[in-house]
Amino acid sequence: MPVLAAAVLATILPFGPQALAAGPAELYGKPLRGLSPVRVADVLASPERYVGKSIRVLGTGAKSSAGALTVTESSASLRLETDGTFSLPEKLDGAQVTAEGRVRKDSSNPTPTFVAIGVEVKR
Repeated sequence: MPVLAAAVLATILPFGPQALAAGPAELYGKPLRGLSPVRVADVLASPERYVGKSIRVLGTGAKSSAGALTVTESSASLRLETDGTFSLPEKLDGAQVTAEGRVRKDSSNPTPTFVAIGVEVKR
């Protein structure tokens, strides 16, 4: 039995201690396709590189001081919206959020927005 427990831990631990604590995932929108994640800081540093491309971002959910939902990785936060075909829960504070979609950058707003087509939330 110890060998099996070690194998399970070796599988889970690379994902961090939150993988042990997280409950079942809540799914919103389309199922995630397993795209390789892009760091939120990289999206913010050069959003034009990601505009129009399907990508995955992950981090901690929160609500900004302006009331917008965000996904935060380290100290970088990206505004999170849906594509309009589904809604997200109002309260994402502290949840692990994995989202797939596209980056939108408007000329009227210098900060990019992540428009999700699918989101997985683990609390």
